[in-house]
Amino acid sequence: MGEVGLWLRWTWRDLSARWVQVAAIALIIALGSGVYAGMSSSAVWRRANYDASYAALQVHDVRVSLAEDTYVDAGTLRAAAGAVEHPELLAAVEERLIVGTQVDASTAEEQILVPGRIVGVDATGGGPMIDRLHVRAGRGLDGADGATAVLDDHFAEHYELPPTGTVAISGGTEVAYAGLGFTPEYFMIASDQGSFLAEAGFAVLFTSIEDAQELTGHAGEVNDLVVTLAEDADAAEAARELEVALTAALPDAALSVTSIDDDRLYRMMYDDIEGDQRLFNIFAVLIMAGAAFAAFNLTGRIVEAQRREIGIGMSLGVPRWRLAVRPLLVGVEIALVGVLLGIGVGLVVGRVLSAVSEEFIPLPIWDAPFLPMVFARGILLGLVLTVVATIYPVWRAVRVDPIDAIRTGPAAAHQSRLVQLVGRLPLPGTSVWQLPVRNVARSPRRTALTALGIAAAIATLVAVIGMVDSFLATVDRGEREILGDTPDRIDVRLDFFYLEGSEQVAAISAIDGVAAADTTLAVGGRLGSGDDAFDVYLGVMDLDSAVWHPTIDEGVVEADEPSIVISQKAAEDLGADAGEVVPFRYPVREGVGYRFVDGEVRVAGIHPNPYRFLAYLDRSHAGMLGLEGIINVVSVVPERGADTDALVRALFEQPGVASVEPVDAAAQRIRDLIGEMVDYLNVVRGAVLLLALLIAFNSSSISADERARDHATMFAFGLPTRAVLAVSVAESFLVGVLGTAIGVTSGLVLLRWLITVLLPGTMPELTIDVEVTTATLATAGILGIVAVSLAPLLTLRKLRHMDISSTLRVVE
Repeated sequence: MGEVGLWLRWTWRDLSARWVQVAAIALIIALGSGVYAGMSSSAVWRRANYDASYAALQVHDVRVSLAEDTYVDAGTLRAAAGAVEHPELLAAVEERLIVGTQVDASTAEEQILVPGRIVGVDATGGGPMIDRLHVRAGRGLDGADGATAVLDDHFAEHYELPPTGTVAISGGTEVAYAGLGFTPEYFMIASDQGSFLAEAGFAVLFTSIEDAQELTGHAGEVNDLVVTLAEDADAAEAARELEVALTAALPDAALSVTSIDDDRLYRMMYDDIEGDQRLFNIFAVLIMAGAAFAAFNLTGRIVEAQRREIGIGMSLGVPRWRLAVRPLLVGVEIALVGVLLGIGVGLVVGRVLSAVSEEFIPLPIWDAPFLPMVFARGILLGLVLTVVATIYPVWRAVRVDPIDAIRTGPAAAHQSRLVQLVGRLPLPGTSVWQLPVRNVARSPRRTALTALGIAAAIATLVAVIGMVDSFLATVDRGEREILGDTPDRIDVRLDFFYLEGSEQVAAISAIDGVAAADTTLAVGGRLGSGDDAFDVYLGVMDLDSAVWHPTIDEGVVEADEPSIVISQKAAEDLGADAGEVVPFRYPVREGVGYRFVDGEVRVAGIHPNPYRFLAYLDRSHAGMLGLEGIINVVSVVPERGADTDALVRALFEQPGVASVEPVDAAAQRIRDLIGEMVDYLNVVRGAVLLLALLIAFNSSSISADERARDHATMFAFGLPTRAVLAVSVAESFLVGVLGTAIGVTSGLVLLRWLITVLLPGTMPELTIDVEVTTATLATAGILGIVAVSLAPLLTLRKLRHMDISSTLRVVE
């Protein structure tokens, strides 16, 4: 214990002498280990909360959906499900009625008129038993006081609507709602056009199936069925048997049978966890790399200061491993302080992420507990990286010959080839102003490590902010394509399929304020085959319409055969160019219903919109769907100077109108989505900014210690403090430029990898442009060059109070 106590006292002296640098490095280690632990925890409890929330609300295992605008008599779907080959596979079955509508929640201060959906459920006993309704405020579906509905909580919270009230739906019918809530299918809100997090522009009303039938005019009809399975039932087998039974009972109806795993929102929520975790791991490792470089620098400085002591010890026969214990203990103690602080940082990061996640996706069960094993991994990572970073400088110090370690004076300095090369360069200015360049070259290892520490922070910063830049650039590209030359047009979705010359369409075109109108048929389809297939939103329209048509970058639409225009992302995922044939599943009218047909279609062209799910078919080929002359969307262009809000309300009041939405609303929703994602990235960005500042300060502080004799010599020759400080600033500037150059280059490479390799797995519906704005590069420059250059100003007090004679003294 005596020897251990001596080592501990020595290391305490070493730490006390450099407590400022020690504190800075400990904070850097705390940031690295804490960010890693906090972000890793978020992945664990997000998954646990999702599982618990879905289970608590009895999410369906299998869903049967009829094609759009297809309905059957109530009880038909339930009876067909009861005819499956093995009815014991099914635990419970409930029918539903889901109909698109328009929701008017306008207040005296704001017009709130958005597309939406009425979801009629089995309200026996206060609500459905499958896909239960979670009421966050007010009451459920008990019908008290004449209130017959529950309004989606996401929509109500966005517009700060009261927990009880009245909204109007298509046709002007008023619906009183008794509370705010949601079901498992609406943990996140997606519009009919596929936009996620669409609570600002999409409203859902939950009501009893009887009230839904009355409100929508579909008396005694349903179009949806949800099923929960027995505990040991095979979901795939149950889905197959359901499809067989329903197809036999309803041969003329187009329907789809899907498991919960096929639900796009369900998949996205869980896939997003994995993608976020991979992203967080990369950022945490980069932060830890900065901490490791900082620890490396400080340990090297301590070892260098003890060089003569180590040499004397070796001369006296002390084993090298004993001499190595002291500086190694310093690294271990710094690491321990850092990781202990990291626990606190991790808890803060976890709470911030929990708050952001809960606001992002409110769930009935949301808990963010402390996870000891996850934090233990973060602690272990911080310890290992820091200790490894201290081993090399210690190993290097104890390998020198004792005589070289003891020697002082000019002969003790080792000049690298870089120093010799710089010495031959005709540098401008006096010898004093040449010092920064020579100092940088004199310690290439320390310069490189400091630059790499700064580069790690800058690379992370460029990657984080660059992702935001890239998302916004992608949104801008999609917005330009969607808006085209008529950015003020309004899309009017009808409540059924109508003939182009119908009175409903004519009435819309005749409204005051409408300058032009064009019609479209919007249906669903699926491109590709097997696991690589994906859904598309197919617009059947005039591809040279004067109102709006997609831009075709590649290929030519021909009239001789059916062909579609798809996005560049869809073409890449399908591995198809313009002119090639791809698998295509599409609806075909058959009698009064529809059925899906699996076939092939030629790719006529490729449009630049970044959203994969958008595809277009020329109106002349509507015959392949059996829907010639049939439409369900009208695009309206307002007259110049027309009141858009008044026109939207006039359109909303027309018979046959299900929803009215300005086309720029979708782009705004995506911008809102980016804003939510930025909240996650801001956690990393804040850690990175603090990391870079700590590295800059630590570098300057260590440099000031290393250059103490140089500074004292300059003071002895009469140089003023401002000149000595200017030399330090210039040296830091050179290191900052080097670190920033490496960081920006690495950050751009990292950003491209994140966007081209990592994100496609978590955001398959979007082609993201790699974009870094001038503002981002300027931020990196300010942080990596300006902040690092100004960091020596923090040593001004030390320079002013320097004891010149003591600093210059060397005891032989």
